[in-house]
Parts: sequence; C-alpha cells; structure tokens
Amino acid sequence: MDLGQRIYRLRLARGLTQRDLAGDRYTAAYVSSVESGRRSPSGDALRFFAGRLGVTEDELVTGRSADVATALELAFTTALAEGTGFAEVAAEAAELGEGRWRAWALLELDPVDHLEEAGKLLEGEPPLNRMPLVLAQAAAAEPRYAVYLLEQARDTLLSQGYPDPDACYALQALLAARYLELGDESRAAVAATEALRLTGLSDGTGYLQTARSLLANRRPGEATVAMGQARAAFRRAALIPALAACYRARAWQRRDAGDLEAAAADLSRARELYGDSSTGLDTAVELAEVQRRLGSASAAAALLDLVLGESSTLDPLPLRVAHAKRESGLLAIESGDEEEAERHLRAAIALYWPLGPRRELARTLAVLGNLLNSQGRDAEAAAVLHDGLLRLEDLIRG
Repeated sequence: MDLGQRIYRLRLARGLTQRDLAGDRYTAAYVSSVESGRRSPSGDALRFFAGRLGVTEDELVTGRSADVATALELAFTTALAEGTGFAEVAAEAAELGEGRWRAWALLELDPVDHLEEAGKLLEGEPPLNRMPLVLAQAAAAEPRYAVYLLEQARDTLLSQGYPDPDACYALQALLAARYLELGDESRAAVAATEALRLTGLSDGTGYLQTARSLLANRRPGEATVAMGQARAAFRRAALIPALAACYRARAWQRRDAGDLEAAAADLSRARELYGDSSTGLDTAVELAEVQRRLGSASAAAALLDLVLGESSTLDPLPLRVAHAKRESGLLAIESGDEEEAERHLRAAIALYWPLGPRRELARTLAVLGNLLNSQGRDAEAAAVLHDGLLRLEDLIRG
C-alpha cells in the first residue's frame, strides 16, 4: 500500500471527508491529489495529516504501528547484547514485512550465507541503513575489492549528507586494516587517524546532519534516533572539561602513590581532552614531570619545549613557564649538563618570586642549592638558600 492509499483508508476508517482532513490549511482537491498519488505531500503536510488522522508521522509513512516497530527494534538490540536470537528476530521481521530489520538480523546470523538476500531486502534503503550490508560484503571480499566497497560507501555517506560518526568510524577502521593488507601504509595511517578521531567524544554535528537528511527523505522515525544521538553527543561534549579534570585528578593520586605508568596514561588522556587550551599546557608540564621520572627524557623534553614555545609570547608569563623551567633544570641535571641545569633553575626561581607559589619555590631553591654544593660552590649555595628563605618569609607574612 502506498502513502496515498494509506491516507485514504485511514481517513475513511475515521469517518472523515477530504474537506475534514484538509482542515483550514489545505484544500479537498489537494487531499484528493495526494490520495490518488498525483502529488507527494510536503513534510509539513505529512505532519498535519498524521495529526488529523491520530497517528504518528512515521506510522503514516511506513504503515507500521509505532509499538510494533519499537518492539522489533528492542528484540534486535537485545539479540546484539546477548549474541543470540537473531533467527527469531529475522522470522518476526518477515511476518511484519520489515525488510530492513530482517536483513540486519540475517547479516548478524550469518553474513556470508545471507549476503544476497540482505542485498535485495535493503535495496532502495538510504546509505546509512545499507551499512551493515557493505561491511559484511567488505569482510567477505578480497582486499582490493573490499577497499573499493568501503571507499565508495564512505564517499556516498558524505556526499548524500549522512556523516554519521559511528558509520564513518566503522568504514575508516576497516579501511585502515585493508590498506595494511595491501601494503599501503600511508593511506592506512590516514584512515587510522580519522578512525581514532571518531572514537573520541563527537560534538554531535554528524548525527544532526544525518537527522536532517533523514527528515528530508521522510524517514522521521530514523531521524528521531539520530537526533537523540546528537543530543547525547552534545551533552557529552559539554562535559569534556570535567572529564579531563577527572583524568588529571586521578593522575595526581596515581603519581603520588608511585604508579607512574598509570599516571602518565591519565595525564595523556587529560591533555588530549583539554586540547590546546591553557589547562592543556599546564597538564603537559605535569606529564613531562612523570615522563622524566619514568626515564623518558626525550618525551619529557619534547613536552617542555612545546609548553615554553606556546607560552613565550604571553605577558605576564604564566606559572606553568616556571614549572617548565624547573623541570628542564631537573632534566639537565640527570643528563649531566650542570651549566644548563643552573640556567633553567635560576630562571624558574626568578619567575616564582612574583607569582608566589611558596612550596614550588622552596623545592626549586633546594635543588639549586644542592647543585651548587655538588660543585664545591658552598658560599653561593648558602647565599641562594639564605636569600630564598628571607624572600619566602616575606611571602608568608604578605
């Protein structure tokens, strides 16, 4: 039954005339043209007619009860969670005439044996709904043909306005694997980078664009799902700074407990979430300290160079520059470059004075004093510590 016939039968079942259904927004002639199939109703007209007929827009378009469709979707999702039950879902979908759900269930049941039937069932579906078929076809194909299928699916999704992050992630991840099989490491790296980006916390833009495309193609039920995904993604994105702070706080606890490897992992994740923000650079200094303590001098030095380069033009210089200078001094001590170490430590102390972090200042004064003592420069060491203690006393009183 097509849309026009469905509207006609629902109207008669409710005892409405064409003029009744048209209300004050449309004409009886317009309703007649829709029912006869001569015209396709606009999205606004569909919503209006659905409301007058007492059904959802999706039910009007597809002819299926919203409750039945939801129950079928729940059964399929439960089968995914439990890893079994797909045969029952496929049989139920066949009884209800739900080709898409039957195809998806068959592909989960045995993708190789059901490729042909799934292809027929999904014919005419938008590219997003054909994704399980494409992935199954690519998995069964030799690498070069698999790459062709995956690239074509990726380009179609994007060109037709369906940049769904989950679908794009699946395509890029599989492309990376197949490129590697072909020995094309450069393209594998590009696909892998994009796949890893999509594993992060999406801001929901892809889901939102997908929802708009689905609505434009009169698939309101699927659009509602995409909009729900978009809302959830936007909410998650808004919590990214809080999530980054959680990783950072746990890293401090792990660092103080001596679990440096775990602390480094948490700080790396926090830095990734913070991005290029000021707090992200603060976190980079903390990560550099942990890397130094782990013996990864080159990684620590690279982080410190980045922080100092990004912060060098700021006025006044932020506190992280002093921390970075102190860490650079400690790295130089460990590498045996005492002259470079002294230069960094004195620079850190000069920065700490006006900024006032007493604990950090005291730690850096102690390190510089020990360095000078180790060189037999006892008088200079005593002077540094004496002046430092006096300044610290002034800070405490102030």
